[in-house]
Amino acid sequence: MLPSAWGRPSASRKRGHSLSPRWKLNVHDAVERLGLSLVEITPAATADEILVPAAESDEIPADAMGAHWALPGDLEYIWPHIGLSADAPREVKEVKLRELMATPAWASAPAGLHREADDFLSSN
Repeated sequence: MLPSAWGRPSASRKRGHSLSPRWKLNVHDAVERLGLSLVEITPAATADEILVPAAESDEIPADAMGAHWALPGDLEYIWPHIGLSADAPREVKEVKLRELMATPAWASAPAGLHREADDFLSSN
């Protein structure tokens, strides 16, 4: 249980699953002091809060994300499908988009989506 001095998210934040920046910093600090590591925070506010699976190997099964998924033709419609809101931080979108682009489904994505994704990632 976290000490009450750290503050707790308000009831409205709990409903929206959004943690205050101060509360998140306190959680990160506690995790570090305990010698633990975070796996993933949802919703992610920064790229380091996203789990990026290790490269595929014989010991690790392939990720099934999007394996049998007809991708939409526009990038704006991708975000909810990969667990992001339209106003998610850009760095979070970049990580999740690269993760999607590494799935088997990306090969059959519409050409326009490929261009939009490439433009989005190169316009940083």
